[in-house]
Amino acid sequence: DVIIPTNVGLHFTDSAEKIESDGTDLTINAGADINLTAVADVNIPSGVGVTFGNDGEKIEGDGTDLTVASSNDLNLTATTDINIPANVGLTFGDDGEKISGNGTDLTIASSQHINLLGASDTTAQLNFGVTSATDYVIRRDGAHLKFDDGTVGSEKTLTELATAAIDSTGTAFRFVDSG
Repeated sequence: DVIIPTNVGLHFTDSAEKIESDGTDLTINAGADINLTAVADVNIPSGVGVTFGNDGEKIEGDGTDLTVASSNDLNLTATTDINIPANVGLTFGDDGEKISGNGTDLTIASSQHINLLGASDTTAQLNFGVTSATDYVIRRDGAHLKFDDGTVGSEKTLTELATAAIDSTGTAFRFVDSG
């Protein structure tokens, strides 16, 4: 063994590159990046996290769950998609609210209500699409709920919607009495 006394660093080239211990913490200083070039995994023990800045930003695993903690926002800035596997949900709070997909259907589950909110308190719009995102629209316009086919001024009554074709196969909206 080579024993280096407390608060005495092992320097590489200059003082900007060194490894040093104060008896409690081991500090690795680099003039630029620190590269871990292992040919296999870099293993961090269970219950030991990697912190960024302070303990408020931390990634830690317990052998079962991986926790990513942030003191404020957590930003995912991918340049393409963020992929969640089929049949794995994105849950909120106590898992009472969940968004999941099975590769075919998207499910939004809630313990009580699902609120779709627009940018203002007088207008909100829900778009349904077969060939485009606005083939059919349910829109709140002030105190009125309007149904239309996505073109301006094409509002429909519930009776008209009951037989409105969604696509060329003849599939249609159907409003039925649940009694």
